[in-house]
Amino acid sequence: MAEMVDFFILFFIKATIVLSIMHLSGIKDISKFAMHYIIEEIDEDTSMEDLQKMMVVALIYRLLVCFYEIICIWGAGGATPGKFLLGLRVVTCDTSVLIAPSRVLVIPSSNVSITTSTIRALIKNFSIASFFPAFITLLFFQHNRTAYDIVAGTIVVKRNGVR
Repeated sequence: MAEMVDFFILFFIKATIVLSIMHLSGIKDISKFAMHYIIEEIDEDTSMEDLQKMMVVALIYRLLVCFYEIICIWGAGGATPGKFLLGLRVVTCDTSVLIAPSRVLVIPSSNVSITTSTIRALIKNFSIASFFPAFITLLFFQHNRTAYDIVAGTIVVKRNGVR
């Protein structure tokens, strides 16, 4: 659910940027441009030039997503809007110990630094971009931590006061 909220926010940002670029460059065929650069549809008529432009747009978008996550996790209380709505946040974690069912002691549990947030966002988003489903690793690590959380030294927890 958190990812869906963030997806729609980021999709709106991406569409706004792409349509602004389109407007500024004077491109008239909105449907063709939207299909190629917003939805990223590729067919047999797609030229090499179009593919290169799509790659640039995809890279810029991936960097935008990283920036979004870095700012939200580091500067906005440890949560993207989607995580916030679900009562979740990201905190630092060197050690996590199960103390009761659905209760984990996290040591240390502090706000995430900009460096840690950057590491987490880059690993998460570029593993997704390379088709490596990093989130699936939560099935194999303790307390549902993903590989990028372990590398960054973070964990996703419920915010205090949220049931």
